[in-house]
Amino acid sequence: MYAGDMEKICVVRLMRLAAYLGVLVFLVSARTSFAAGRDECSGGEGHVVKNLQGVQVEFTPTKDDAFAFGQACSVVVRDSAHKEIFSEIDSGFSVIMTDSDVNGDGVPDMVLESYSGGAHCCWTYYIISLGANPRLLTKFENERGAAFVRNVKNGRIDIETQDGDFDYFDGQCHACTVFPLVYLRLEGTKFVDVGSEHLAAYDEIIATSQKALSDDKRQHLRSLKGRPTEDRELDDDLVRNALSIVLAYLYSGREAEAHQTLGELWPPSNQERIWNLILENRRNGILNYTRDKNAA
Repeated sequence: MYAGDMEKICVVRLMRLAAYLGVLVFLVSARTSFAAGRDECSGGEGHVVKNLQGVQVEFTPTKDDAFAFGQACSVVVRDSAHKEIFSEIDSGFSVIMTDSDVNGDGVPDMVLESYSGGAHCCWTYYIISLGANPRLLTKFENERGAAFVRNVKNGRIDIETQDGDFDYFDGQCHACTVFPLVYLRLEGTKFVDVGSEHLAAYDEIIATSQKALSDDKRQHLRSLKGRPTEDRELDDDLVRNALSIVLAYLYSGREAEAHQTLGELWPPSNQERIWNLILENRRNGILNYTRDKNAA
């Protein structure tokens, strides 16, 4: 097994662990997935010009008061005729992929990752076609980093990330939050939810969380009268494990099992409220990119 393959496997395992633990353990997950190296430009440092399969990518340090200490970076992507096809400013940029077909059209794509800076936010990914007509295909933003991982079953590139919309869910602290694991795939210019194709990853989270919930802990959680997420005397792991199971079922396409599990673990007086809140966060989170914005 090559070192790069081992690196990708380790990143994926870390991301799955993060989905269970709800901690920030993969700030640089995307760039390590395909061994793209360090930031080309970050915090106002690093001027780099790259020529990649018919396009030129130029990173330039710049001043911008919208960023920490007024330090930022700009990126400009130009075609072979030196015509600008894409430009942006952010705290830092990296090229994380240059030779893989991300959207399934048979043409290699480039993926740029940018980071806005700050404690918890935010990553943006720009997917640019490198074909005869180089162009920005699409982009997505999330409060969590993403890894672009080749699916061994079909050879496609799947985007593995977590739903950042759950940060501070129902009043929880950032470190207490369970960030649901999410799998997306780009078909043309449309993102598709492919969580149901990765049941093994979700089942791993479910099994780990179930093992941590003894019968006594389950009974204690279900017997609570108030909101478990606001009970500061309650063990954070108890709430985290329960929500991890529910969210793993939900994000893997098993909504009935998710709702049933919530009914078995959560205090009856609080079930309807927390279930509706979960669905609202899911609706407003990263899966929003999979919905047709033009639909009525």
